[in-house]
Amino acid sequence: MPTVQPPYFGAAYYPEDWHLEQIDRDIALMLEARMNCMRIGEFAWSSMEPTENEYRFDWLHTVVEKLGAAGIAVIMGTPTATPPAWLTERYPEVLAVSDSGKPMQHGARRHVCPTSPVYRDLCERIVDRMAREFGRDDRIVGWQIDNEVYPIGFRPTRPCCCPSCYQRFLQALEGKFGSIEALNQAWCLSLWSQEYQSFSQIPLPRADTWHHPSLLAAYSHFASDSYAEYCTHQARVLRRHVTQPIGTDMMPFSGVDYTDMHREMDMVQFNHYNDIDSLWRAGFWFDFIRPLKPAPFWNTETQANWNGSVCINGGVKPEGWCRANSWLPIVLGGEANLYWLWRQHWAGQELMHGAVVSSAGRPLPAFNEVQAIGEGLSRSGDLLRTTRPTPSGLGLFYCQYTARMLQHQPIMPGLDYEAALQERWWRPLTAGGRRPDVIGCDVDLSPYRVLAAPLLLTLEHEGLADRLHAWVRAGGTLIIGPLADIRNLEAAKYRDAPFGRLEEWTGARAVHCVPGSPGPQPVVGADGTPLAASTWFDGFDPGPCIVHAGYPSGPNAGLAAIVQAHVGAGTILWLGCMPEAAELPRVLALAVPDGTVGRTDCSAGVVAAPRSGPGGRGMAAVEVDGAPGYLTLPEPMTDLLTGRSLSGKVELEPYGVLVAQADQP
Repeated sequence: MPTVQPPYFGAAYYPEDWHLEQIDRDIALMLEARMNCMRIGEFAWSSMEPTENEYRFDWLHTVVEKLGAAGIAVIMGTPTATPPAWLTERYPEVLAVSDSGKPMQHGARRHVCPTSPVYRDLCERIVDRMAREFGRDDRIVGWQIDNEVYPIGFRPTRPCCCPSCYQRFLQALEGKFGSIEALNQAWCLSLWSQEYQSFSQIPLPRADTWHHPSLLAAYSHFASDSYAEYCTHQARVLRRHVTQPIGTDMMPFSGVDYTDMHREMDMVQFNHYNDIDSLWRAGFWFDFIRPLKPAPFWNTETQANWNGSVCINGGVKPEGWCRANSWLPIVLGGEANLYWLWRQHWAGQELMHGAVVSSAGRPLPAFNEVQAIGEGLSRSGDLLRTTRPTPSGLGLFYCQYTARMLQHQPIMPGLDYEAALQERWWRPLTAGGRRPDVIGCDVDLSPYRVLAAPLLLTLEHEGLADRLHAWVRAGGTLIIGPLADIRNLEAAKYRDAPFGRLEEWTGARAVHCVPGSPGPQPVVGADGTPLAASTWFDGFDPGPCIVHAGYPSGPNAGLAAIVQAHVGAGTILWLGCMPEAAELPRVLALAVPDGTVGRTDCSAGVVAAPRSGPGGRGMAAVEVDGAPGYLTLPEPMTDLLTGRSLSGKVELEPYGVLVAQADQP
């Protein structure tokens, strides 16, 4: 087979659900749709191993061979999200247990426990056999471990509560604290007489009890670690035999830590679904997964048409929406976009989900857009393969450790960590033409000139505090708060001050820390102009700091609301309140002179990413709001999708796409 090069463009394909002779008809349609990659195998365990130790891979080899002969590459999935009935019947101990103590039943998916040693062994067996069969097949361009690994029932606050998880959780606590006395002290369990005399007395966090928040957070962290270990185990099994890159497709949730999950993966694979007016949110996740690994990420699932399961969700999208949705991951640094799914199911739980073609094999409404996307990816492939989005020097912290703590201590009614970051920070930044990396606590900070850290409850995760302080002292600009540095790793407050380190770093002192309920407190800038803010209000005695905003009245009257401290060669802008989205450019300008970070002149709905690399310089952009937009090119370029010569201000139609290459090397 000729080597299939990225960008990869295709869909999830389930040939096990159809007569084998239909493959040729499907492949003809795939080629008509301009596709070059199919994702297969992820749910097909019963077809690969119909009874224990009886393996059937002939049908799967046939599929791979036929796709390869047509010039279509394969992403091979391990089928461990859906064990066969013989497995759960013979080994019922592998079933996950709900927070009410009830084992899950066979059916659907994700109904097994990630810590079960029996299930780990059974997974190892099927994964090893698959790796031996397909690990050196050059028609396969990558491996996907399992599917959308996540705590049962999509309830990250209540993961599996089976005996295996419970025992491993107790062992993890004992390994961390060493003694029950140390745990009692760290969690302040003398309160309400909650002390334990042994680790065996620590309860499972079931749904019918008002559990200690440190226990709940610890169990959520444990569940995240368990799923990361579960996938790492499969990755290590695959590496015995495979030469292709390995990943696991994930959804935009915080129940499993993406950083931990991908430490031993080769690339990030990501699945997302959006409504008509929420497409912009997907950009937040692409900006988050792009910095996780050096290799470009793969967008392994999104919809071509509508969403659905047992009923339609979201409905028909307007013309051009599929185009924008499909190009968005490519614009932001991905090298694959695949739809779920190729052909609609003809039976089962997800009959109403849209696809590229219907269960009868007839093209669905977005088919023409799909064809045009495939053609555009082919025309621009050389530039996309040889360049990456140019780093802007701007980072926005998104800490999944903090997210799990907030699941059990939301602090304020309606405080949604991810929504606040997306709507109040990330979107105003990107609407101003800035392209931030959304980063976790373990990243190398040296590539960044400006870092924003709102709602970052703890600075202790991954040893961030010391690294962050050193980065500021070396010349970095940190914009931090509100509600940052207020918890330790045990989800507990500090006892000597409201903050762990910020008062020491800046010289400011918090006098009052006031919730923004039932309404906001008035905030006024140093120039006397009101500054709209909400959520939380810290009132500072500024000490040596510059005061940029204060409180004219209310419980914080006369105190500072925003202060700036020079720390070594750098600066910290400390926000005691959460600016409304419209105020963020004004706040950013207090600490970040224009030009400090990379910026593209573009309209608010245009996602623009300058590109650079061995293939030269270029610009990729997509309009995601369904309205006319524009961007200004930094130099003359050629549009690779149309062949037009472009310079200066370029108009984009609603959901329009631009991939341009600089005319000069």
